[in-house]
Amino acid sequence: MNLEDSASYTFKELSGSTSINMKIEKIDASDPKGYKSRGSFVPRNSSANPDVEIAAFNLSAILGYDQIYRPAARYELGPIASQALKSLIGKYNIHGSARLANKARILKAIDSGSPLKGCVKAKKDDTGVAFDAIANTHAASNGAPNAGHPIIRFLQAANEKPTAGKSLTLKTGYDGDELELAREYSVIMTIDAITQQWDRYSGGNVAIRKDDQGRAHFYMTDNGGADLSDSWNARNLTWFSRFDRGVIQKLDDLKRFLDTPATGYLGYSDPEVFVADLGLYSQNSAAINVQRLRRNLGFVLDYVRATETKFGDKAFFD
Repeated sequence: MNLEDSASYTFKELSGSTSINMKIEKIDASDPKGYKSRGSFVPRNSSANPDVEIAAFNLSAILGYDQIYRPAARYELGPIASQALKSLIGKYNIHGSARLANKARILKAIDSGSPLKGCVKAKKDDTGVAFDAIANTHAASNGAPNAGHPIIRFLQAANEKPTAGKSLTLKTGYDGDELELAREYSVIMTIDAITQQWDRYSGGNVAIRKDDQGRAHFYMTDNGGADLSDSWNARNLTWFSRFDRGVIQKLDDLKRFLDTPATGYLGYSDPEVFVADLGLYSQNSAAINVQRLRRNLGFVLDYVRATETKFGDKAFFD
């Protein structure tokens, strides 16, 4: 994808609620609209962290669950696409303190003359819909999971485990396998803890979709409300206590590599190269990102071990 190719790509619309993103359209004369949607470019916003968008998707792929995440890839806008974004921002009536701050930040970055760092997020699945029933959007601070929702209840080790082959209706027309859905959401909550997600439950940031057989799955389309910050917050870990055993083993393997690079990991021998390729490339030094990812993984894995000590096999799905 070369967004500098103005003969192939056009930009006519912004997206985002508090963040400011630019929709990407691929010119296509065979389409009745004259174009096909190719997703959005997301620059750094106070409300959107493209590094974590990329890292959450890539981590889901490493764990074998990329099908429940909207793909995101590293991208830097050149001068043509950057000016298109600047022009669009100038045409929109942007209001609200968060969006105005984001506007100023993006324009300053464009005016610096450097490539505008961010990510491209793929077009959303056509069957995707928001799923706020799993969220308590009024909880302090910035929302929390709805403790009464069946999926969240299944993710408490003290409760019964979900049953394979048993249908669960998430929303009218969206029926899925009880165990499969609970496992998917446990993985999402695990990744949220690792990436220090702070905006999952404020509204509109949990979604579901259908696969080719019409079965419902979770579908995380907005993962940028997160920061691998200099301080750790255990809030995300307090909300669930049942895990996918295979996912935890893979996270153990990753932690071992970050602790002892000589062990290697997925062909990598240098943790700093790994974290940059994971998606953490534009905001902190690679050394800081390695340190914070190692720390976060350590806290998550310590919590899993403590939960297993307390609940035994009930801490896992199988």
